[in-house]
Amino acid sequence: MNNCRVSDIDLPNTNEKIHEAIKNATMYFNNRMRTSIHCDTEIETFSVELSEDHLLILANFIRLTFLVNQRTYFESLWQPFASDVGLRNFGTQINSLKASVQEQEKKLDILIINTMEDFL
Repeated sequence: MNNCRVSDIDLPNTNEKIHEAIKNATMYFNNRMRTSIHCDTEIETFSVELSEDHLLILANFIRLTFLVNQRTYFESLWQPFASDVGLRNFGTQINSLKASVQEQEKKLDILIINTMEDFL
């Protein structure tokens, strides 16, 4: 996670949550890359050995999931009460979270394109 830093508060703090994050990212990875990699959480392995490029993409999918969850949590928690509790700049904070998600999606696109160029 060194290449895709997120707040430590948002990182999973139990093995079960860590495994859920990896499985979720693997599903996104499989969907985007059109692969069928499976992860075994009991022995903490993947069904195939991943290249460094694929590990980097998978780590970035994990980060994307965290960012989307942050945005969703912030929106659902504060939007109904923003004016009641005097939350300032709610729109600015939401836009910042949306921009972070979009930047992460662009980064994933670049990483994926870079791996595809190897085959050309």
